[in-house]
Amino acid sequence: MTVRLTGRATRWVHLLQDFGHLDMDGVDRLLVTAAELHAEMGGPADGWVDLPLVRRAAALVLTSQDDGSLPLILEEDWPLLSG
Repeated sequence: MTVRLTGRATRWVHLLQDFGHLDMDGVDRLLVTAAELHAEMGGPADGWVDLPLVRRAAALVLTSQDDGSLPLILEEDWPLLSG
C-alpha cells in the first residue's frame, strides 16, 4: 500500500522530528500506522492522508513507545503540535 501525505501532514511529521519526539525509525512506524489506519477507514491504496489521521497515528506510535516519561515530554509540546 502506498499513501501520500498532504503538505500539512508532512510538515507536522517534520515538527515531531524537530522537537525530538521521533527519530527516523519512529517516522517509519508513524507512516506505517497511518497507512494501516487509512486502509481500515476504506481509503484508496494510493490515497492522500491528511493531518487528522497522521495525528491519530502519531498518538498511537508515541504511546506505544512510552517509557513512563511520555506525559512529561509531551506536556509542553503537544499543545503546540495539536493547535
